[in-house]
Amino acid sequence: MMKRKNLILSLLACSLAIAPLAPAHAADSETLAAYTYLHRNPELGKDLPKAHAYLITRLRALGGFTFVDVPALPSAIVAVLDSGRPGPTIALRADMDARPLDTGEEPADHMPRSQIPGRMHNCGHDAHSAMLLGAAVQLRAHPETFTGRIVFLFQPAEEVKGGADDIVADGVLTRLGVKAIFAQHVVPGMPVGDVSVSQGSAMAGSNTFKLTLRGTASHAASPYEGADLGVTSAKIITELADLPARGWDMANRPVVISVTKITTSSASINATPAEVTIEGTLRAFEPLGDNAKPGTLNHRISTRMSALAAVYGASADWVATPGTPPTINDTNLIAVLATDAAGEAKVNMTISTERFMNSEDFAYYSQVIPGVYFGLGIEKGDLGHVGVHQTGFTIHPDALGAGVRLLVATAHLATARVH
Repeated sequence: MMKRKNLILSLLACSLAIAPLAPAHAADSETLAAYTYLHRNPELGKDLPKAHAYLITRLRALGGFTFVDVPALPSAIVAVLDSGRPGPTIALRADMDARPLDTGEEPADHMPRSQIPGRMHNCGHDAHSAMLLGAAVQLRAHPETFTGRIVFLFQPAEEVKGGADDIVADGVLTRLGVKAIFAQHVVPGMPVGDVSVSQGSAMAGSNTFKLTLRGTASHAASPYEGADLGVTSAKIITELADLPARGWDMANRPVVISVTKITTSSASINATPAEVTIEGTLRAFEPLGDNAKPGTLNHRISTRMSALAAVYGASADWVATPGTPPTINDTNLIAVLATDAAGEAKVNMTISTERFMNSEDFAYYSQVIPGVYFGLGIEKGDLGHVGVHQTGFTIHPDALGAGVRLLVATAHLATARVH
């Protein structure tokens, strides 16, 4: 769904290690101020009191918005702007939450820089929310440029469960009559001014798994007396990672299995463990399926792992848990909007059928409402080239203006053409 350099869509960061952006108009000024505040004050998951207070205060100051509560998600902001003229209701969505840092802190030369130790907006969500606010400023100032209603959706908890899925479960977008929903994600390695969108299945679903191996423990000097689970688990992990290439049709059913965590029951370095737990993610464009039904991903993996473990005198318990579904971009919306939106926004649009193994909870919306998820380039000069979820992530400030223009152009065209 986007140009490929450092992976994509799911993400980008947002440290602004550059000279301030010179505001061209009120939307630019509002966007930069919001980006700076949100970047300095990263919050996690559903608990976003500062971000919520800042954004809703700015929206109320603009006037003209109606606010709808989502009881299950108090930090969400659903702001409705009515043109006063007949037309469809469409939604523009941005995510709000930051991420905990696995190691280190945001580099000292980033400006703005996170003021909260151990946290950083290194996935671009602060930029997304700032650009959506900038679009709200511009559209509020010019209601004559669109028809119908626009729902500005500021969503918490994209990085954890309970963001988009809670909003969809609440039914607020259905009650508002939303006919189409749009969002964008900053993309490292893609030049500022470039936008990309994939047709159809754009991003994979992301599921988690836990594989528990059990067997007889032994003294480290006599591994042959037990299942030798340390070595056995290493062989099984290799088989697990290689399985998609040989276990099913990778050309038409692409899957990526990544092991991210390994733990053992051994309390001594001088004994082999009786239990090893292997955890990670399984990304695919199809459902996991029933573990008991032959042909499903779940059944094939479970069967292979049990058989392999038995060879080494161990047992295997495979449990896979469904997560975010695949993200589907509506091809009809792309056909009637994307090219013209690019022209109005003065960006270079690439429309492709590329698919990516990243996942995004925007997928929950696109299961119930036609949607399009754009990738927004953020690389210029020395900024915006480091991949997401890293402390070195940056974004060039010119990307903020491009993102606002894309949202505004999408709103103009969608309210005129969506039925």
